[in-house]
Amino acid sequence: NYCLMVVKNDGSTAWTVDGDGITTAPAAVLGNEDNSPTIAQNGVNDPTGEIKTAAQTAMDTFITWWDDSGPGASSDPSVVNSGNAITIYEAGGASARGSLNGLNKPTSIDWCEAYSTMAPAHYCKADGNPEEYQEPTLKNDIQTCCSENHGTNAGMENSCLEVSTGVKPRGDANWYLSSSNDKCVRNCDVTNLFDPSSYTDIYDDSATYVNECGGLQTWGTSYTAIADCCSNSKPDLQPDYCAWLSTTGSDPSNSAPYPGSDDWYSDASNSLCKKDCPVSSASGQEACGGTITTAYTNLFSTAADCCSAELSWLIPVGCDTKSTAGEGEPTDLYWPSPSGCRQDCEGKPNCAAAPSTSRIYATADECCKQANSWVDEDYCKSRAHPDFDESDDTSSGSNMWYVSYQDGVCRKDCYPASGAASCEWADSGSMTFFDSETSCCKALLGSNDEGACIAGSQQGLTISTVATDKWYVSTSGDQPCAKDCDTSGNAECGGIVSKTGVRLYDSADDCCDQSYSWLNKDLCIKESENVDAPTDLWYVDYGANACKKDCTVSSSNLECGGRPDDISTPMYDSSDTCCSSKLNWVDKDTCVAASESGTDPTDADSPGTGQWRKDSTWNKCVLDCSSSNTIATGDPILTVQPLLPNALAITLADTESYPGQCDGVISDSSAVFYGNSVSNCCKSINWVQEETCISLSLGDVSEKFFANPSDRTTCLAHQDDGTDGTTIDCTSAGIVQNHAAANGVECADTITANTKLYDSLEDCCEGNVNWDSDTCIHQSKGTEATGTNEYYVDWSLSQCVQDCVSDDANTSCGGIAKAWDKLYSTATACCARLSWLSRSKCVYYKS
Repeated sequence: NYCLMVVKNDGSTAWTVDGDGITTAPAAVLGNEDNSPTIAQNGVNDPTGEIKTAAQTAMDTFITWWDDSGPGASSDPSVVNSGNAITIYEAGGASARGSLNGLNKPTSIDWCEAYSTMAPAHYCKADGNPEEYQEPTLKNDIQTCCSENHGTNAGMENSCLEVSTGVKPRGDANWYLSSSNDKCVRNCDVTNLFDPSSYTDIYDDSATYVNECGGLQTWGTSYTAIADCCSNSKPDLQPDYCAWLSTTGSDPSNSAPYPGSDDWYSDASNSLCKKDCPVSSASGQEACGGTITTAYTNLFSTAADCCSAELSWLIPVGCDTKSTAGEGEPTDLYWPSPSGCRQDCEGKPNCAAAPSTSRIYATADECCKQANSWVDEDYCKSRAHPDFDESDDTSSGSNMWYVSYQDGVCRKDCYPASGAASCEWADSGSMTFFDSETSCCKALLGSNDEGACIAGSQQGLTISTVATDKWYVSTSGDQPCAKDCDTSGNAECGGIVSKTGVRLYDSADDCCDQSYSWLNKDLCIKESENVDAPTDLWYVDYGANACKKDCTVSSSNLECGGRPDDISTPMYDSSDTCCSSKLNWVDKDTCVAASESGTDPTDADSPGTGQWRKDSTWNKCVLDCSSSNTIATGDPILTVQPLLPNALAITLADTESYPGQCDGVISDSSAVFYGNSVSNCCKSINWVQEETCISLSLGDVSEKFFANPSDRTTCLAHQDDGTDGTTIDCTSAGIVQNHAAANGVECADTITANTKLYDSLEDCCEGNVNWDSDTCIHQSKGTEATGTNEYYVDWSLSQCVQDCVSDDANTSCGGIAKAWDKLYSTATACCARLSWLSRSKCVYYKS
């Protein structure tokens, strides 16, 4: 259609008139009273270009303006501007067809439709005068001419017919797919259902066609029957609903709903399929979910087909059965609830309606295996039974055994008030279940006594209340082991133990033997069986340097010391054995006499062990004996011989005194002795060099070298003055002689625990003056270095000098090279290091 855009003369308001009515909208100013519009071919006088754009692109319209002087040529329509109004006139006359003004909008749009043919269009002629180029387009009739020459689509063909004949096409009333794609409409125009010349209906039932006409077809295939159109236009269009929507459903006065197809469609939100029929409470209609509301709903002939195609993730039997039963209706099938599988049923205590989103299973067994596989199967099936009720004594549970870690026993999953003490409902199916209490105790409570666990499980007791009369390791009092029984009236009972993680023994003997292997077994047993009974055994009392007897202290039993404070104290059958084993530095006869009389011995009574031990400063080792005593027959030092092989063997003599290395007899029970090995003793003092420790311990010189304490750039020899040693001889003046590498070195016989000894003078200098060890060696020996006469770079001169000492002129001696100086055999080799200097400038010469 072609319509007209009208602009008021003052440019303030514009009306666009189209097929839908008249609307107001702002528009560009076409002109004013002193700039009147003029004729423009196929366009407008549009200084800004805005009106033309709006007309051609937004409305697909050509607008032509004529001059404003009144009715013009007899064949043209005209527009007259009159004050604040524009009037449209018929072609060839001055009678007004209608007017638009700024005060009143016209309510009729007939004038726009009546004149919609006034713009050019494609058409056919039949005037008998075709041009030569038009001859190929000649057809026998107007229908064929328009169809074949201008029939790019049905819309253009209809336009051709209308322009060529002056009569609007009426369509053939066949069916085609509507633009909404969900129904079919007839090929006819609802505004052109009668013949204007006779005012009679074109179609048999124009009243029906008013609702079924979809306008003249402009695209697609048409069909004579509605069923063919709905079935063939699109493959996924539902024919029944499409036919109803296209005919009966197209009548707004029709109140009859779509009756449905009785086929099935999916309701994914409720995880089931529903029947395409009206919702009804009537028997047999439970599966009806309401009729479909769109022609593109997939329908299936059976619920099973619908479930398989649309809800394939569901268990087929569950989906099919639940769909057939209808939404909200019980299926008597099983579904996985958060607490286990339940039956989708009514009227029983354990029924639970399955949610629409739940998977459905045919049996409890299938549900438990597939949906609750982490839950014990027997437990799951017992809870899935519709009659299960924890408050009902007829509910049997799984009758399986499970662990109660809190009670330290196992319980049976059955009705607690059934008369069986072992029954207690299991509160979770994710636990491990067993066929018997024995299997349960062995598998999960292995740290508890098995017999106690089984007895407690059968009797409904906790492990802590089961008395086994067995023995366990006690953690309180003086009882190392205690009996698992009530403490009332029985000294050996330690109370009923919880047994969780506690090992039980058949007897106090077994408990002591296996749990207290480091204790005296008799003491452990007596302490366990009767706390107050003494053992009459002996133990050491280091504070008294004697042994005491485990018996009741009294004035008539001076040897008794009572029970030892620590039950781990070693116990002995006699004082003799106790003294020999624990006080071997004390004379045994003295120790035994003192132990049995209750009188403490003194250090003077003991000859000591004669073994090496650390001194009180732990800087050297000493012998465990008194140097002021005379060696007597049987003294341990005669057997130990601690000075061999460093000196002569110690022998028994009436005047033979203990050696000077003795430092008294120690009574400290924690002291460590090293037998006759001073080396092993010194190794235990790891912060003092072993050689230094041995020398200090023996009181002998080491004949080694050490750094001079007053000048650590020189070294001394550790030797006595005037002594010829094994490796170092010293003159009476205290100078080393007869030593090829150390003659002239000063001798010294005193060192400290901090002194480090070296095997040679060279090692001593290297260890203490490694940056100038040659100078150290010469200064220690009192000699002067002569040098090697090789060359090295003196970087203070930036020249090569010789490794020698000379005050003579014209020599290259630069003094003795330091340890870090690199020596070169020739001046040429040295000068290569100073390649930027010439030979004459590279080598140093004294002037």
